[in-house]
Amino acid sequence: NEFQKESPFSWLGILAHAAPSSDELIYAYHERGFALHSLRSEKVSRLYLQVDNDDKVENWTDEQVWDELEIRLGDNKGFKLNRGEIFEKAITPMRSFMIDNMQHGKLFLAGDSAHIVPPTGGKGLNLAVADVRFLSTAFTNWYKNKKADLLQSYSGDCLRRIWRAQDFSNFMTYLF
Repeated sequence: NEFQKESPFSWLGILAHAAPSSDELIYAYHERGFALHSLRSEKVSRLYLQVDNDDKVENWTDEQVWDELEIRLGDNKGFKLNRGEIFEKAITPMRSFMIDNMQHGKLFLAGDSAHIVPPTGGKGLNLAVADVRFLSTAFTNWYKNKKADLLQSYSGDCLRRIWRAQDFSNFMTYLF
C-alpha cells in the first residue's frame, strides 16, 4: 500500500550568494504566506517563500523573489535582508509519500524510492542514510553470519522511524 498527503501549497526555494541576514533561522508568518531564512555558509543563504501549488518558477524574477522575501521577513524593527546572486531557484511541493513495505523478495528500497517527506522537518536525507545503514548492517549480517533476521525485519525496523518522521514533518508543515 502507499500513503500520500499533499499540502495545499508549495515552497519556492532559492540558494543565493548572499551573506546570511541573521545568524539564526527565521520562520515568518505573513498574511501573504510563510517565509523562511536559513544559512548555508558565511556567504550563502537558503530562503523559501510559500506559493500556490500551480505556481511556476518562471513567474518569479530574482527581483520579485527578493522583494517578496523582504516583505514577508520584515519585522518593522530594522531587519535588513542581504541580497545576492540567486544561483538556484525551484518550487518544491509540500507532500508526503511512503509505502508500507520496503522489500519485495530480494529487492530492497531505501530513501526517496520508499518515502518522501516535506522539507519542513529536515528529515529526508537523514531517513535515506538511516535506511542504507540498516540495510548495510543486514547485508553484512547475512554474508558474514548467514543470518537473515535483519533482512527480514528491514521494512518494519525502518517504517517505525519513517512514520515518526512523516508525522513530525507534516506537523511542521502545517505549523509553518
